[in-house]
Amino acid sequence: MEKRQMYIADLNVVFGKESEPMIKRIDDIMLPAMTSRLYRQVGKDNRTRLFFHNVCINEVEKDEYVLQGLLIKDTVLSVQSVYDNATGLQMTNERIKSSPYSLFMIYLKNHRMVLVKNQSGSPDIRSFSATIKDVVKEYIRTQNDIKKAEGKGKEEFLPYPHINIAGIKSAQSVRTALADVEKIDKLIFKFFPLNDEWDYDSVFGGIEAQIRRRIQSNKGRMEFPSPQSVDGVADIIEETEGMVKTELKVQYKEDSDKAIGKQKGTIKDNELSEVLQVEVTGELSDAYEQINGYGHELNPLHIQSENNLINYEEFVKKRKK
Repeated sequence: MEKRQMYIADLNVVFGKESEPMIKRIDDIMLPAMTSRLYRQVGKDNRTRLFFHNVCINEVEKDEYVLQGLLIKDTVLSVQSVYDNATGLQMTNERIKSSPYSLFMIYLKNHRMVLVKNQSGSPDIRSFSATIKDVVKEYIRTQNDIKKAEGKGKEEFLPYPHINIAGIKSAQSVRTALADVEKIDKLIFKFFPLNDEWDYDSVFGGIEAQIRRRIQSNKGRMEFPSPQSVDGVADIIEETEGMVKTELKVQYKEDSDKAIGKQKGTIKDNELSEVLQVEVTGELSDAYEQINGYGHELNPLHIQSENNLINYEEFVKKRKK
């Protein structure tokens, strides 16, 4: 068995001015977009493509549906030198095709997701976030162009999404990220539209329900200057449960490697997120059942709000018709 890195995150996708939750647009937007063969190009000369593969809705257990598939990074590696014990360092000019991938499972009951990297160069949560944004928006643009060419009115156009992914943090993962920090200058929380989780009793649930939704703002920001308690910061970040993005402005210890050339820095949301090590038997591309098994032991994957549950039960009923 080989160990792989597994990330847990909260995927928030809402559509249009009414912030329609992702689960209501699974069949006409999300699934068609992720199976459309659209891709995101990155890197010099756009030689690298990221795209979704084998995406489907799967019932992993009774009434437990996930949107699952692979995210592939299709690229060409440039090799300009190689070392051989007999001949020493040799110059070369080779190009090698490489397609590292990651497996993902999005639990539709609460929009929590896991992403497992197959190898060191496999796409991470940031790559997933950037790719799903580009692919879904391009799919919607293409479909709306078709509707426009057919003479259909704007009321029939597909709505554009707000997509945000925040990694799930533990108090320990935050403390690890702060190991080289001398002082926290500022703790920042960034708000975004949630997938009908505004009634969930998290540390920020009330802000989502009572402020952001009432004033109809898609973004929000809260700052705390010079927090003194590292343990308090770690605990409160853990309690956000992926419903906000977190950023820390810090000063590094003088003897820290991170302090070389700079004393101040920014620790971003993805650097605070917890990364688990999981063992996988066989090929990761076929390991959905194994990964789902690990999910049984992860509390963040089982959290759900009453309002979200109502929409999910409607979705399950439709699947069974």
